[in-house]
Amino acid sequence: MNSNSTPSAAPPVARLIEAFSRLPGVGPKSAQRLTYFMIRMPREEAEALAEALISVKDRIVLCSKCLNIPEDPVCAV
Repeated sequence: MNSNSTPSAAPPVARLIEAFSRLPGVGPKSAQRLTYFMIRMPREEAEALAEALISVKDRIVLCSKCLNIPEDPVCAV
């Protein structure tokens, strides 16, 4: 197991800590805090967060002209 997770962490917990620690500005301790917050979060809120992440990845692109973040390849700007 890597240094970002706790030695006794269950595999799903360790994977989430690792995923959070890859985000810019999130160190190992912050990744652990976010993970433990998510564990206590109501399932509905966790699902809403997961759906928001997937929606952004599926629907949002960088504008090829100005690098804005619209839903269409070229924004109105």
